[in-house]
Amino acid sequence: MCIFCGSKSHVPVKSVSSVTGAAPLSRRSFVSNAAAFGGLYASAKVLGPVDANAQGAPVGRADFVIENAKIITLDPKNPIADAIAVRGDTIIAVGQRRDMAGLVQPGTNVIDAGKRTIVPGLNDSHTHFIRGGLTYSQEVRWDGVPSLTIALRMLKEQAARTPAPHWVQVVGGWTYHQFREKRLPSLAELNLATGDVPCFVMHMYDRGMVNRAGLRVLGWNKDTPDPFGGVLARDAQGNPTGMVISTTSLASLLGVFAKVPKLGSEEQILSTRHMMRELNRLGVTSLIDAGGGGQNYPENYAATAKLAADKQLTVRIAYTLMAQRPGREIEDYQTWLKAAKLYDGDDYFRLIGAGEYTVWAAGDNTNFARDPVIQPPIMEEKLTEVIKFLASNNWPFRMHASFDYTAKRILGVLEKVHAETPIDKLRWGLEHAEGLSVSTLERIRKLNGSLGLQNRMSLDGEAYVSKWGVEASEDAPAFSRIKDMGIPFALGTDGNRAASHNPWSGIEWLVTGRTQGGFKHQADRNLMNREEALRAYSAQGAWISGEENKKGTLSVGKWADLAILAEDYMTVPANRISQMQAMLTMVGGKVVYGAAGYAALAPAPLRVSPDWLPINHYASFSRLASLEDKDPTGIRQAQMMIEEAMPTVIGTDGQRWTMGCGCGLL
Repeated sequence: MCIFCGSKSHVPVKSVSSVTGAAPLSRRSFVSNAAAFGGLYASAKVLGPVDANAQGAPVGRADFVIENAKIITLDPKNPIADAIAVRGDTIIAVGQRRDMAGLVQPGTNVIDAGKRTIVPGLNDSHTHFIRGGLTYSQEVRWDGVPSLTIALRMLKEQAARTPAPHWVQVVGGWTYHQFREKRLPSLAELNLATGDVPCFVMHMYDRGMVNRAGLRVLGWNKDTPDPFGGVLARDAQGNPTGMVISTTSLASLLGVFAKVPKLGSEEQILSTRHMMRELNRLGVTSLIDAGGGGQNYPENYAATAKLAADKQLTVRIAYTLMAQRPGREIEDYQTWLKAAKLYDGDDYFRLIGAGEYTVWAAGDNTNFARDPVIQPPIMEEKLTEVIKFLASNNWPFRMHASFDYTAKRILGVLEKVHAETPIDKLRWGLEHAEGLSVSTLERIRKLNGSLGLQNRMSLDGEAYVSKWGVEASEDAPAFSRIKDMGIPFALGTDGNRAASHNPWSGIEWLVTGRTQGGFKHQADRNLMNREEALRAYSAQGAWISGEENKKGTLSVGKWADLAILAEDYMTVPANRISQMQAMLTMVGGKVVYGAAGYAALAPAPLRVSPDWLPINHYASFSRLASLEDKDPTGIRQAQMMIEEAMPTVIGTDGQRWTMGCGCGLL
């Protein structure tokens, strides 16, 4: 698609794809590239590829053999390979193509990876997909948008096509630091862009903005009280201006969003499928849904449950149940444990425990720029009864704790419960954990706990430094210390409100330590090499959900969940990692996403209904993200524009040619 006029690209479609013009790959060149990044690939020179026979000499016909690839397996016994074979939903061989000849029989699909990199499917270990999918198609996503000018233009265009009673809405996943202008939109700019169409824009869990049309619909006036956990900015007459500022609770913002009209149930199911396709485009094959406020069980899980029942899920979803009624959390869990059995479901949709809030009084604020929220004295009493109940039923649990003072009080409860009802075999853990001290980490280790970490600092690092200082930000989180102590951890996005749903943005942050605004807050000791960062967003998440023997590495006997990437992850410039995407994504041996020459292997793109929805008009994260700040010369950006607007086409005679764009710009 042309980025200027929207003309569709024309590319050949084949069931077996070969990418012409890819750089030739030798074992020596791959090993020399990999060695620069350390990890397993530094030693691959000695290990070499393991042939398929060493994996158990599979016999019979493979459904798929993907060859001519650079495969990053994340399997320490077999770290690199050039081919992989799949039968049903399972990997049956990983190694060298010459050793898989017997598996290629009539009916086998042989896919030429064109020397592209294959990685295990990404696993987002902490996200809010079940909730986010319901409204995904309604949202104007500013994830990766390079400037406020473009962002406001998107609002203006969307307002022109949005019918009553619907709103234009931007609900998180972005930071003003990503904009060239380095500022939020003003209310005047918001009103100018959207006119008489109601609009709500939320900046992470920091603040929200409602335009004049939205204020009229909501009926807000000088008598409107401040929302729970926040304040309304007011003019000299006491009337709300449209700015909602979260002070102690994200409920102040979510209460506004709850009043924005939603799509019908069938359209919400379709919206969820669109979000799955977007995740598949990014190479995501699994996730852990952390629940959310207002996400009641089972009613708010109905859309995803229906897709699971209809075998239409293209992402594996493990989910936890989050208490919904502050002060009555024990009643929630008592009710749920009567109706829901731990690990209920199948390999695509499975209940794995409680969290991320088991008791609301134990939570802390999700806004790094605000003063700490001190938990009330009743917290220990409420948390004790819930954790005792969960532990006595052998339920794993995850708990939100961004700051050290929160974690210390939670651990005081866990240690007392553990003395009576052991929790050290439950794979319990704390989530977020940006500010934990050495002593707190030691207490977690003694209880055999784990950590769910996210890339929230990639969006909010500047605010964290402003509030807590540079030194504190260098260890937020303290990856080096956590690894040295042997505490299990995995990475997630916390998408799609507190951060973007794009895991590659988080992987880039792990490698560079830089925010989306370009500020380096992480100390060098906490940076990860590329293999470590990839493992954190894949294999380590499988451990959290108790599925490490089924997924996370490309190993014989595990599920065939993988992605063929558009660029070489191990050699692409570090500031391009957030732009990574898949050319082909496979889940359980089924191709769920394919681009360009691989498209014929995958299901057709989904329809957009109704057609005014933003996803019908705006590209996704990778296509919108600008390289202007990261690529000052603009050379790479110009190259991408040309490639997008003038696709290369290979004719039946093998002739390569390009097609210009209808807008005449290129």
